[in-house]
Amino acid sequence: MAYLINGKLSEAGYKVFYDIESLASGKFNSKLLEVMDECSDMLVILPPGGLDRCKDEEDWLRLEISYALKTGKNIIPIMMNGFEWPEELPDEIVDLKHYNGVNVSFDFFDGVIKRIIKCMSLSTEKKDLESEQNIKHILFWGDFDVANIEKITNRLKLDDDHYVEIMDEPIEVLAKNLEQIYAIILIVTDCTKFSANSDARTGMNETLVEYVKKGGKLICAHDVIYRRTKNTLLQDMYGCQITNFQQKEKVNYRKTEECTESERFTSLPDEFILHDAEVCWGELAEDIDVYFETEEGLPLVFSREYGKEICIYLNSGDFKVRPPRSILKPEKQFIDLLRESITMEY
Repeated sequence: MAYLINGKLSEAGYKVFYDIESLASGKFNSKLLEVMDECSDMLVILPPGGLDRCKDEEDWLRLEISYALKTGKNIIPIMMNGFEWPEELPDEIVDLKHYNGVNVSFDFFDGVIKRIIKCMSLSTEKKDLESEQNIKHILFWGDFDVANIEKITNRLKLDDDHYVEIMDEPIEVLAKNLEQIYAIILIVTDCTKFSANSDARTGMNETLVEYVKKGGKLICAHDVIYRRTKNTLLQDMYGCQITNFQQKEKVNYRKTEECTESERFTSLPDEFILHDAEVCWGELAEDIDVYFETEEGLPLVFSREYGKEICIYLNSGDFKVRPPRSILKPEKQFIDLLRESITMEY
């Protein structure tokens, strides 16, 4: 793995060092510290049981990690398939598990390298934020111009303890340490753009379902659970498969009695209009909470508890020549819906 990553990063123009002799012998070479002083990033390759050896006070890996932590290096754990964090780590390296790492998948290795490079490019301010346990790290992907996603992010005006990271591709969730992610936002305006690769789609479905089950919040819009996306696991988790749609430039949102009684979305009026361009719906499971619906009673915003958290659905997002006005502008009520979905507690 170290050899493969070294090759890819070298091809990308990075100066990479790893000491094969020390790796083989297990003996600590103090000259490695001099090399580490010249580096800004440290990649720690973690195969199954990779940290068990760190019980030994003289183990070179333990000494290197400890030195990197003390000197403030940008540490990136590279977690191979089957790796699990030990229940206990030596005090001087216990903070390693709080660093945002990358899960390795050989099926999507180029995506893994892309994620590593993105982690290596973090600013000092961003690294400090991610190392704090109380920061609410949010992943955001939409299948439209990233400039519009940045505009939406800026308009959210979240508190300082929230940090939004915009993903280039949804498959990047496979290369994230999702235990450190507070919420994931996926806005799909075109059902063909989520993933045309069936293996990638299955991997993302499994990862996202497990993420919510273990306590992560998932916010999806429009076509994510449409039948043609074939996101079967996500549809099962949401308790709904979108099977019907109606072209409608202006969509009237009406707050439900359930929404009022549960005191959800309190910043939004009882009725408002969004230029969504389309209404999508399907049969809902009995345990779904509907917060907004059309005048005909079609669900527009709903959530479902799953495992330790909730998954939330928003109607906005039909793609014609471009995404609808509710997203492109973006309209105030869409921003309020998204913000309250992010901060929602249950």
